[in-house]
Amino acid sequence: MQNPFTLSPVYQPENRISNLVVPMRYAIYYAPPASTPLWQLGSRWLGRDARSGQLLTPPRIRGIDSERILELTRIPRHYGFHATMTPPFRLNGKTTEPHLLEVLTDFVSRQQPFSIPALKLSQMNGFFCLQPARHSLSLQTLASLCIRAIDHCRAPLTPSELARRKTAVLNGQEKRNLELWGYPYVFEQFCFHFTLTARLSETREKELIHAALAEIFSPYLADPLLIDGLCLFVEPPSGQPMHCLHQFSFAPCLPDTRNRKRSQAPHLCTDVATRIEGLL
Repeated sequence: MQNPFTLSPVYQPENRISNLVVPMRYAIYYAPPASTPLWQLGSRWLGRDARSGQLLTPPRIRGIDSERILELTRIPRHYGFHATMTPPFRLNGKTTEPHLLEVLTDFVSRQQPFSIPALKLSQMNGFFCLQPARHSLSLQTLASLCIRAIDHCRAPLTPSELARRKTAVLNGQEKRNLELWGYPYVFEQFCFHFTLTARLSETREKELIHAALAEIFSPYLADPLLIDGLCLFVEPPSGQPMHCLHQFSFAPCLPDTRNRKRSQAPHLCTDVATRIEGLL
């Protein structure tokens, strides 16, 4: 039977660079649909579209040099605009990329779309991000199920990776999560968010960036966010940025025949780039 997926163009069971074996990493992310303002604004802010691979010109902020904006978004730009469900991992020796795609297809076929509370601009450990205004049990459950569904495909962290991770300030449960699941912030420690910047100190620069982010994103954060699928991202070797390899849609909900008001579809911005340039 023909494989329905497009495999990563650099996919091999392992990739060799300078005679060293460098496995690719994969991650399960939520990424807004490409046609939505949230995706377009987030990608433009970070300076790269992780679906198309296109580099984008970030918005100008009065009082901050454009090179400084590129530096503050360098790390989140590498990963693309997303919210993490399963953090980056290497495949174990028994799992291939086609098998991983099959596992994900089966997993998403058993999920249904749901909405989470509207996003808000927040600060987390010194960096700016977008996160739900209120806790969502459905989102927490999905993240936990996703971690468990993919874990048998994941290679364990190497001793050096574990040691590097443990240099962070972790509590007891986070350390156990790291050893068992390869990441500290899973299950009760999971926090859904879209990273927008690196960590910033309390300076005038931080105030300017906060004001700019609020002006750019706030008009599109009023409505609940629909979670109707997940994306598989891949990180090629040699430090290349992560990109979206495949988008998986959840099973459609059954029609509701009860009398109820028809929900209004959120308005989509038709020219996000023009809006950003007009703001700042």
